[in-house]
This record gives sequence, C-alpha cells and structure tokens, in this order.
Amino acid sequence: MSQTLPMRTLLCALFVLSAVRPVSAQQASGLSFLRVGPNAEAGAMGDAQVAHTRDAFSTFWNPSGLVEAPRNSASVSYYAWVLDTSTYSAAARLRLGERGAIGLFATAMASGDLEARSGPGDPDGTFGVQFVSAGASYGRRIGPLRAGVTAKHLSERIYTRTAYGYAFDFGLQADVLGGGLVTGAVLQNVGKMSELESESTALPRAVRVGVAVYPLDVLLSDDESTLLRTLISAEVAHFVNSETTRFHVGLSVEILDTIDLRGGYMTNDALRGPSLGLGFAFERAVFDYAYVPFEGGFQGPGHLLTLGYQW
Repeated sequence: MSQTLPMRTLLCALFVLSAVRPVSAQQASGLSFLRVGPNAEAGAMGDAQVAHTRDAFSTFWNPSGLVEAPRNSASVSYYAWVLDTSTYSAAARLRLGERGAIGLFATAMASGDLEARSGPGDPDGTFGVQFVSAGASYGRRIGPLRAGVTAKHLSERIYTRTAYGYAFDFGLQADVLGGGLVTGAVLQNVGKMSELESESTALPRAVRVGVAVYPLDVLLSDDESTLLRTLISAEVAHFVNSETTRFHVGLSVEILDTIDLRGGYMTNDALRGPSLGLGFAFERAVFDYAYVPFEGGFQGPGHLLTLGYQW
C-alpha cells in the first residue's frame, strides 16, 4: 500500500490490518485484531467483559473468568469486519480440579485482496494480510479472588514478509456484596514480536478495569426458576502505546434462561459506537449474534456469530 490510497481508507486498513508503519497516534501499535473481541456476546455489549466474562472466551477477555464458568464449554466464532476482513476463532474451557480451569484458543484473521501500489496509477497487483493468535490460559481461585494468566503465540504475514512473537495476559476478578457486584482487571498483550522487514510490530498493550452488577432477578414462584435476570457491565480500557482510553458499557436482559437481549456502547473509537445483539440457549447449545454499525465512511456493518456447546 502507499499513501496514494484515500486517507480514510488507509486509516481504516491500518486500524484493522495492522500495517507496518502507523499513520496516527491511535494506530501507534500493530496487531490491532487483538483489540477486537472474538465473540458475539462481547460485541453486542460494547466489549465490556473484563468483570463479567465466564466462558471459553475468557481466554481473550480475562483468564480469571475461566474459574467461574458453570460448565465446561467449547465455542467457535466468526466475524465479518471492515475491508472484507474475516476472523475465525475457537476456544474451549475445561475444569481442572476444584479450584482451577484451563482454556485453549486459536484466532485467525485474513484480509480480502488489497491493492499494492508503488505510485499513482493502476495498482501493481494485490496482496493479503494474515494474523494468528493461539495459546492457552489458566485460571485459579485464590481465597476471595480469581486469578488467571494467558500465554499466546502470535504471527503476522503482510505481503511476503512474516514475523512471530509471544504475549501474556494477567487477570483478576473478585465478587463483592455476596456476588451481586463483580470487579475485574486485566493487563493484556505483554510481549514482543520479531522484526517484520526492518522493524518489529508493537503489540497493543492494554489495561482494562471494570465492574459487573446484577441489579434485578425475577423468580417464578412455583419452582423459583429465573424469569428475568439483568446485567449491567462497565469498564475503562487504556491502550498504552497509543495513549488511548475508551469507556465501554453493556446491558443484558436474560429471559427464562433462554433468550438474552443485549446492547452496548463504546467511546473514543474511530470505527465503533453502539452495538446490539441477542443470545439463545437451548439445552447445551448456545447461539449468539451481534450487529455492529460502523461510523460514517467505513464499510459496514459488522456481524459476529458464535456457536457454543456446554457440558
């Protein structure tokens, strides 16, 4: 790519595809696909997950949430994003003893055909961009706290060049007020990449701190099963390299332990603002969908789909 591309398209491509050289402070780190959550539940709730997460995709949001998951689970997820990019993810959660749980995950992102240019005029051809993150997480209950760590192997391929690296996440969660309020914090993407051409890509290191509150539960009088359960989650995410801070908020209304209506919002993001989605659980199967409209000038909207199985 070169600067002959329209500036808004170039910014969008660099934001999503993590091109080699940044063009603004907000694109000051690469591998930006590590900023976008892989699962539809999170996408619908404005990515406000650090305190609430408790399933297989805790491997991405906060590994300490693996301990709190009520069941073992496995999930696959797909999202269609800007510039014809597609991301595929798989994650699994397995209990390990009374106090621990492990998670396994893999995420792969690929672009559509991008035009290669060395100057004005017709493109010299096309090229693709691919990113992969794969690894394992471990979470453990330690007294009143839950703690977890994730180890990732990373790779990026842009045109004919490839680089590899590693990263770690460190997370905590704690229940407050008898579990009616949950707090969470995570430090993400602490690691390093090898050189891609002449420079190594800076990882999007982030600190996330948030809370989740369950303000209203309505039980059926006959068998005390749940008619209605509500969740409000909020968090602050600070991306260290770009010195960018975002606020995330999400709302979930679960009906009869079957249907989940969701909404969310995030600030200070060039691409995203509001989001909507729904979830459906039937016996051991879970289906989640998120609709993410993009800001004006970007191709969109984004669609996220997650299928899960619990046992």
